[in-house]
Amino acid sequence: MASNFGISVYRNNKILQLKLSGDFDGSSALQLLSLMRNCLKETDKIFIHTDSISHIEPFGLNMFRYNLGSLVKHPIKFVFTGENALSLIKTWPDNGRPELKVKQESRYHYQNKTLEEHPFY
Repeated sequence: MASNFGISVYRNNKILQLKLSGDFDGSSALQLLSLMRNCLKETDKIFIHTDSISHIEPFGLNMFRYNLGSLVKHPIKFVFTGENALSLIKTWPDNGRPELKVKQESRYHYQNKTLEEHPFY
């Protein structure tokens, strides 16, 4: 795992929020997938925030995509947010792709805008 990679975990009832930070490499990908799998029974929705990822290694991205496995078919709802969200989910099957929300800068303030909305059911 990259020495500066971390996952901050916040829970509010059955909603889990994971904030990724640092460099995303192969070990980081496996750590994220393991955490996502371990929380499946305890949550209804998992938010994965990607704004604090400083660099995505191609190997880490491939490792994440290759090892998605049963997460793609699981009925839990995943929501990826942030500027790196699309990089992580763009190869998921269309019928299983999670929600994608990114912040876009307007002239006056930031606003949340859903680019694609694909419930993970």
